[in-house]
Amino acid sequence: MRFLLILGSLIAGTIAGIYLFGMIWRTTAPEGTTAMVVGGGTPVLLGALTFLGTKAADGQRPSLGNPRTWFALLGIAAAAAGLFVLLIAALFLVVQRG
Repeated sequence: MRFLLILGSLIAGTIAGIYLFGMIWRTTAPEGTTAMVVGGGTPVLLGALTFLGTKAADGQRPSLGNPRTWFALLGIAAAAAGLFVLLIAALFLVVQRG
């Protein structure tokens, strides 16, 4: 169940991140880095908050003092960033083709 919640928050965060990316990109075109940081950071933040807010099978929340928590957060960040970049690339290809 926890995995599905994290996956759902990554997908919702990616959709919100792409929307924020598009809004920032359209209003301030030269600031592409700002758009990528805000758009890419949105799914990472939502995924990490979901992970930290849900309980494990043993009923405990993750502890920031545990190295396994940090590896899980690193994996969530990598998955969110990869999903964001893939969807942005796909979106640009669809828009470019018309």
